[in-house]
Amino acid sequence: MSIAQTAGTRPLNPANRLGLDYRQEARLLPWRGPIWDVHTHINSVEAARLFFEVARLYGVERVWSMTPLEQLDAITAEFGDRIAFIAVPNYAARDKAKAYGPDWLNRIERFAEKGVKICKFWAAPRGRDFFPEGAALDAPNRLEAMRLAHRLGMMFMTHVGDPDTWFATHYQDAGKYGTKLEQYEPLERLLDEFGGVPWIAAHMGGWPERLDFLQGLLDRHPNLHLDTSATKWMVRELSKQPGEFADFCRRNAGRVLFGSDIVATTENRDFDLYASRYWALRTLMETDYDGLSPIVDPDLPLIDPALPDHATARLRGAHLDDQTLSWLYHEAAHRLLNG
Repeated sequence: MSIAQTAGTRPLNPANRLGLDYRQEARLLPWRGPIWDVHTHINSVEAARLFFEVARLYGVERVWSMTPLEQLDAITAEFGDRIAFIAVPNYAARDKAKAYGPDWLNRIERFAEKGVKICKFWAAPRGRDFFPEGAALDAPNRLEAMRLAHRLGMMFMTHVGDPDTWFATHYQDAGKYGTKLEQYEPLERLLDEFGGVPWIAAHMGGWPERLDFLQGLLDRHPNLHLDTSATKWMVRELSKQPGEFADFCRRNAGRVLFGSDIVATTENRDFDLYASRYWALRTLMETDYDGLSPIVDPDLPLIDPALPDHATARLRGAHLDDQTLSWLYHEAAHRLLNG
């Protein structure tokens, strides 16, 4: 039975424009080894129950999650070592100066007390919309938090780049947001300043459109790793260059980690939403599928207004070999988390 053979058997929705039976499709994917997802957002026990049902179907044994500090104990009590956590600020706080300042420092210490080994420094350009004085990766408040996390023995995760489509639309004001290339200047400085710290740059380092640029980053900074999170973005851009992506993963085995960026909250408990991300990413990594993605991609009509709002990207599989998949899906994360 081939991938996507169940198309048309289920109702259509924004996470399933092909009408796939995601339960049956999970059985058709070829990889049978362990999978760790290093980039999720699991925000409640209720959402975690559905998320882990989907994760089990798709062979995901363990995840790393950017979970609010207040939810750690309850989620750990139910799911144990299936989940590890990434320290994050209180993103929901109205007082951003406090949330990214003294409260963040306090939270880093409390996360560390609970055994958390990774600290997230989110520095997407859109952060300038709500906290312009402290959004840059190398802002003084960020540096203070990094030094604390370093003293506590944490590794770092960061988000510095957004899609090229956003820089062509949302971020046209380079005076406010900077150019895309300028997002990487503080990152490179900090990779050197904290050269003994492992870093994970989320979303293929923020530039899956330019694997040659990412290769330069990896060559210059041996402490840098990437993850494959942000499913719609990865499918759209990596499908344009599946052979190059396969070569990139082979060349950098041990430094590219599997991540989905699934957001699981009490409000968005949705089986198809979670399953679509794992189906699309695993299809991209494991198969030679060439067809439509099942996930609506809002970036497509941004660039081509003639496209309908429900447009989906073309998905072309990279068909990675088993050794490369083993590194991507499990071995790289296992080694990184366990030193």
